[in-house]
Amino acid sequence: PGAPSPAGPQETAALWSVVALARQALGDDDGARAALEAAIDAAPEAQRTSYQRQLAALADGVARRLLAEAERHPGEDTEGWLAAVRRATAWFECGTAAMPADTALAALADGAQAMLWPAWERTIMALVQRQNFRAARRLLREALADPRVPSSRAETFQNLFSGTFSGEIGQLTAYAIRSVQAAREADALSALQRAETLLAALRDEVLSPQRREEVDRRLWWGYRTLGERLVTSGQCEAALELLFHALDYEVGPERHEETRALLLRALAGVADARAPAIRQLAAAGDGEAAVEQCDTLWALLRSAAETGLTPDDLAGTFHKVQRLAEALGR
Repeated sequence: PGAPSPAGPQETAALWSVVALARQALGDDDGARAALEAAIDAAPEAQRTSYQRQLAALADGVARRLLAEAERHPGEDTEGWLAAVRRATAWFECGTAAMPADTALAALADGAQAMLWPAWERTIMALVQRQNFRAARRLLREALADPRVPSSRAETFQNLFSGTFSGEIGQLTAYAIRSVQAAREADALSALQRAETLLAALRDEVLSPQRREEVDRRLWWGYRTLGERLVTSGQCEAALELLFHALDYEVGPERHEETRALLLRALAGVADARAPAIRQLAAAGDGEAAVEQCDTLWALLRSAAETGLTPDDLAGTFHKVQRLAEALGR
């Protein structure tokens, strides 16, 4: 009771304009923008132009300041540079929306837009070079979702997007090899499995056929190299699963032949390692366990034959297992 009656549209718009000036003086540009947009909404139609002009002036000043800030960013801070250019572009768009007839402001908006895409590409390339593939993909998704992205730039971004997957898989396979060299086989296998999970999550259209071949080669190389190092260190049984897995990748006949040769070495090593244990079980009267171990060797030979290894390839290991079986009365 006794309070003044609500202000009319003209007074309300004027008060919002004062709020905008206060917010701007406090450095709250977003608050000033929101207040001016409220003033435009509240103002009578005949008076809206003055508030639109005020909003355009605010946007022009903020955008120019942001572009100057972008120029001051050090060369290595590409993400800060991109953020400043993106904000400046958004402010210029706000200004041109408020005053579409302002040709000078429109020209500045076009200039900022032209700066935006090179800034985006440079930032993404810097992230890729630092092997921060996830952050690069996040920016690439944002860029590709922007309807204003030029078609030529979109093609570049799409290629970069697919490249981040093969790059991250390469990073994981390289980590796997370093882990083997440091005797961290569990870490190596975990890295390869993460790479495969990443690959399995991709839609077919994300990777071009050439990129997919490259990724397959990297994974084959990781499993094959890990398997080779295990064979060399005498851990032939642990190497078998890795080498069988390496043969799942379509990497050409020469690489498959190389992997099969390693698989033969691993099979021979497993047979040599298990033979004394099988004989000891038989000598101790545990024929059932000995036969079970021998059957496991036969199963490995059958799996190897299914990968394309010929009877001639498997002859040496086959005869070893056959002699064991005959000694067990099999």
